[in-house]
Order: sequence, then structure tokens, then C-alpha cells
Amino acid sequence: MSARDKPSPTLWWSAVVAAAVLGLALRIAAAQGGFWTDEAWSMIYAHDARNAAGVFLRINHDNNHHLYSLWLQAIGLDAPAWLARLPAILAGTAAIVVAALLAARSSAWAGVIAAMLFALSPSMVTFGSEARGYALMLLAALVMLLVVTRAIDRGSGQGTPWWLALVAALGMLSHMTMAVPVGLITLWVYVDRRAAVGPAKALPATAVLMGPALGATAAVVAFVFAAAALSPTGMRVGGYLPFQWSDYGLALDDLSGWTLGASALAPWIGPLVVGGLAAWIAWRPPAWLGSQGRLYAILVLGLPLAVALLHPGNSGFARYYLCSALGLLLLASLWIGHGLARPGIARAVACSAVAAISLISLWHDSQLLRAERGHPDGAVEVIAEASPAGARVALDPLRLEAITTVAAFRDHYPLTIVGGCAPADYVVSAQARFAAPKRSIVRCGVRMRALGSDDGTALTGDRWTVYGRQSLQTTGAPDSGPPPGGAKRRLFSRAGVAQG
Repeated sequence: MSARDKPSPTLWWSAVVAAAVLGLALRIAAAQGGFWTDEAWSMIYAHDARNAAGVFLRINHDNNHHLYSLWLQAIGLDAPAWLARLPAILAGTAAIVVAALLAARSSAWAGVIAAMLFALSPSMVTFGSEARGYALMLLAALVMLLVVTRAIDRGSGQGTPWWLALVAALGMLSHMTMAVPVGLITLWVYVDRRAAVGPAKALPATAVLMGPALGATAAVVAFVFAAAALSPTGMRVGGYLPFQWSDYGLALDDLSGWTLGASALAPWIGPLVVGGLAAWIAWRPPAWLGSQGRLYAILVLGLPLAVALLHPGNSGFARYYLCSALGLLLLASLWIGHGLARPGIARAVACSAVAAISLISLWHDSQLLRAERGHPDGAVEVIAEASPAGARVALDPLRLEAITTVAAFRDHYPLTIVGGCAPADYVVSAQARFAAPKRSIVRCGVRMRALGSDDGTALTGDRWTVYGRQSLQTTGAPDSGPPPGGAKRRLFSRAGVAQG
């Protein structure tokens, strides 16, 4: 690239700041609406923990993102939605700038493209606008990438390994999936050092730089599981689904499609194309990509390959592969930046790629804004409109208890959740992703018709339907089948919401 083709520092920072402002606006817009299932459970657990010590010692659940739970506990259940999601919004916006600085180590144009891609990427917008710890974890991973690559280029300065340990600990306390980028970055450091100084010196050099970060990661894991082992409940998980290839492929397709638009009619095509390109770069990175190319390719491939080999459960959730999203966005930034620096066809192709990715991302972003994570508080709104004085509600499945209870709590609506065949005025049901809601259901011998429903998105939200009795009674004993088979349940008590 000639000097005249390089943007000036002022122009470069102006472009990055503009991208960050755009990203901030998208995240604020996406942070509206009710709390979807995992957000609502996080709020409940933070509330029930009672104090800061309880966040670390009493929750003991995989849905506890410690640093974020502290925030949710501090602001309380009545906080506006945007305030509950504020740390994610700020972390997601900061990630735009850190990604730009990281990609700019390859070229100035790559830095600008990285800022734009991270600002617009629907997956980054999604997780940068929800009340959970993913955005903080992603920011920590990007900071670690920036520090490590600088340390490799300049020689690890005094104190750098301990800064990496701090970043690793903060990332782990934001979300435990931080262990994945820590491990993959360590692998890359070893591969890079092995090529630079030889096999004999590579392992000690890697241990010096990454040892404290690995130790911090292991310490957080040990603390979390020790606290769970010493608690009456042990370690709890929200749900466990056995490995299935179809779920695995769909999750990777969701991730690639909602990160960079690399989706196709068949769910395996996008992941296979992305994975093939990443494998080629990891094996023989082009000279212009340098060692960063192999690093980002390892980030793309590492976790999906491990899951394919080990077959762990819950592999169908795209959010667990966010480390791959980081690598994919950074690789695309370097590739497009390289094309923009070259004249002729290469620059035209790069410009076309920027336009296509931007349009696809904005389309997905518009879907995200309209969906509001499936309008999770809409179920209670449907019920309240039909029964303003209060209602008894059954849930199918029970995981919907969180969104239903939190929505009723925040709206001061007197709703009672019942179990078994206890009399119920309404049923809130969740549908499988590609299943159409049923027009009617039969619960304990009573037919109910659909009153309202909504969809989530590929990344977050539950598809719910509210069913009500064909003719709701306002007086007399409810005709809802045999006597209760389960107790009424209430998580909170407050004005307007009775304790069951």
C-alpha cells in the first residue's frame, strides 16, 4: 500500500469512532423489551442470592455469570431493561474499538473494516445487548488477543503475563467459556514460538507468557466447582441435551449466518466453507496474513473440532461458539483490508464483500430489533389483557417460569403459577424452533385455544404461545380438571403479586 492509500491517523480514528457510535446505537436499540429466558433466570438468581457473597457461594448454577450477577443484584428487579443490559452495551461497544486496534496490526484498512464488522455483526449486537456475561467475556478475549500479539511482536515485557492473568480471571467471571479463547491462544503461542525459537524453547516461552493466565483460568474453575460442592444443591445446570449432529450443524450455521452472513439453503454449507478456509489458513497461512492469520483460524476451528470429536451435550446452542465468531470476524477484516489495499479486481471484490456483509448484517439486525428476543413479556401482556384482575397460569415447559414471573413482577400483575392438574386459566407453552403453534391444546381434560404467540431469533428467545380456556369463568369454582397435583408457586412477593 502506498503512503497516499493509507488513511491518516485522524481519518482512521474518525472512522473507528463512527463505527463505534453506530454499534452503540444498534445495541441500545436491541436492548429494549422484556427479559428472555436466560436473562430472567439470571435476574432471579441474583435476587435470590441476597448479597455479593451469595453470588459467588449460593447460586451455583451454569447460568450464573458472576460479574453480571453482581450488577443485576445491585440494580434490582425493578431496573429498566436498558440499565440491566448496560454493562453488555458498554462492553460490546468497547469491543469494536479493541477489534479495530487488533486488526490494525495487519493494516490500517483492516482495522477500519474490523470496527465496521464488529459494529454491525448481528451476533455481536445480540450478545452486546442482553443482560448476561457474553459481551464482557468477548471484550476480555479481544483484550487478551491484543496484549498477546503485541507481546509476541515486541518480546513479553515485564508484567505482561500478570496482566493476562487478570484479563483471564475477569473473563472467566464474566462467562466460563472464556476458557476456550485462553486455551486456543495458548496453543497459538506455542505454535508461533516453536516456529520462531525451536521446539526446545517453545514450551518454556509459552509457559512464561501464558502460564499465569492458565493458572487464573484454572483457579476460577476450581473455585466455582468447590463452592458448588460445598453447597446443599451442588452444581446445577439449566438443561442438558445430548449431542446430535443435526443440532450441531444448525448451531454452526446460525453462528456463521448471524456473524458474517455465511449461511446457505442447507445448514451445513456455510460452516463447511468457513471451516475449510480456516483449515487452509491454519495449515498454510498466506504470507500477507502473517502469524495472526493462523491465530484467527485456530479460534475459528478449535471449539467446533473439539465438539465434533468429544460429542458433549448442549452442542446445539450457537452462543457457545462465540470464540469462533471472533476468529471469523477478524479473519474477514484482514482479508478485506488486504483487498482494499490492492488496485484493480482485488479492490473491487473487497468493496463488494463489504457491501454484501453490511447489507446482510443490517437485514439480520432489523430482524433482531423487531423480534425483541421473542417479546418474552408478551405472554403476560396477553394474559393481563384477557384477565385484568389476575390469573392462574400453567407452564409447559417449566423453564418459562422465569420470563413469566419476572414479567408479572415488573408489571405488578397478580399471576399465580400452578403445577400438575391444578386449576389454570391459561397455559404458556414453548414450541420447537421450526414447529407451528397448535391452535388448541387439551390440559387435564380441558380444551384451550391459542390467544397469542411470538417467535424468538436464531440466537436468543423462546417461541411461546398462550392458551386460554374456551370460556373463562369469572365466578364459581374453576372447571380445570381434578384437584391440584402440584402446589402453586411464587418466586417473589410484592404489591400486586401474591405469595403462593
